Amino acid sequence: MKNWFFLPVIIFLVSLQLTWPGFLSFFNCKPDLLLILSVALVFYLDFQTAFIFAVLAGLTKDLFLQQPFALNTILFCLWSYLTYILTRQISTDLGYVRAAIVLIAAFLTNIITGMIIVNFVGVVPVGIFLRNLIVSSVYTVAITPLIFTLTKKISA
Repeated sequence: MKNWFFLPVIIFLVSLQLTWPGFLSFFNCKPDLLLILSVALVFYLDFQTAFIFAVLAGLTKDLFLQQPFALNTILFCLWSYLTYILTRQISTDLGYVRAAIVLIAAFLTNIITGMIIVNFVGVVPVGIFLRNLIVSSVYTVAITPLIFTLTKKISA
């Protein structure tokens, strides 16, 4: 029953991501809050429930943000599955290991999104591409402890 509390959390995080305050933007980049939630759910819930919420988070982000071809839904499901496989192989009890997993997922998500934008738009300046790649990924990891704490409190 506690798992149903994650639906309002998803709605809250989407609202927060859409209306991210300008003074918190770092080089005009925003953290990917739903990506953090999708990865965090794998650590605190069983895989099937985490996967369902990853699908919901991806669909919600695709509905409200302009991303092509249900990209976030596919990527969030992929990162949830790969995180689940990784947690069965290595110990993920330490915070910096979990932050590294989020960093890798954010970095790969930004690379894939950037390549799709380059494919559709054409030429994107290298500085803007690298800024979106590096700064956004690091900013996502910087917000990770807040989302992990929220997820842990709700799932406990």
